[in-house]
Amino acid sequence: MKKNDNKKRVNRATSDFDSLNTELGSSFGLEPPKRYRPDQRPDNTLPDKKKKSVVKKSVTKKPKKQLSKQEQIKQRKKRNTLRKALSVVGVVLAIVIVMVILSLTVFFKIDTINITGTKKYSRQQVTAVLPFEKNDNLFLIDKDGTAERLEKNLPYIYNVEITRKLPSTVNIKITEPSRVLTVKNADKTYTVLDDNLKVLEQSSKSKPKNSIAVKKAVLKSAVMGETAVFNKKSTNKCITALLKVIKDVNLAEATAVYSNGPDSNYIVYDNRITIKLGATTDLENKLYSALAAIDKLNNTNPTVKGEISAFGGKQVYFTEKK
Repeated sequence: MKKNDNKKRVNRATSDFDSLNTELGSSFGLEPPKRYRPDQRPDNTLPDKKKKSVVKKSVTKKPKKQLSKQEQIKQRKKRNTLRKALSVVGVVLAIVIVMVILSLTVFFKIDTINITGTKKYSRQQVTAVLPFEKNDNLFLIDKDGTAERLEKNLPYIYNVEITRKLPSTVNIKITEPSRVLTVKNADKTYTVLDDNLKVLEQSSKSKPKNSIAVKKAVLKSAVMGETAVFNKKSTNKCITALLKVIKDVNLAEATAVYSNGPDSNYIVYDNRITIKLGATTDLENKLYSALAAIDKLNNTNPTVKGEISAFGGKQVYFTEKK
């Protein structure tokens, strides 16, 4: 019913406008008013309240605060101070860069190489191995690399200390091993090692004086300047532990060491008393206990021979050998 009423109203309005156009003349071209659903209304037909929501709010910029003359002067001074500081920093950096370039190209060239501490090798042998020479730059020396190169190519060099002395001097202080080890080979020659088991000589015909013999051991590999490798895997570790305790205790009377495995290790004292130490744990305490017993034996009989068992604890057993 509502639809029919609406149609009647539209037809009535249309007929009214047709008659009005007839009376006024067809040139006016009046059209009947259009009806829109609320969602089809153009913007200009919106109610006033809705129009207000569509209109964008104008943003009013706050006027900048005018600085006083004194504040303006302070700001200028700050900017000038900053510019001066940056220019000074730039000049300093430029000077540093120039000095670095000059020090690496013109200044600090090596003029003197001092070599001390070596008896085994001549100066010419040492300088022939050095990776630098005179007129090279003092600050471009690789100290660690140079030390490693010397110790490998000249095996009797035990340790190297390299220092620079301005403006043009390099000091090289060499330490050689105080005692060496010997391993007797099947052909009755000797392989000489230091206490780090580095190979010093591969086949010496004679045993060096005051050396410590490594007994009951067979070498698997012995390359000059490199660590020796024994047939048994445990031998390297055990012998290294025995040599360390000898060095820590400063046992000059040690004449031989040997190992039958991780739990069976020995140090020979003065070629006449064998100290049985068992495992490589707590070696220092066990060795001190054995040495205390040896002191007592030496007081009564300085030439006594035998075997001391020092496996830990306070009890130490001596078996005399006749």
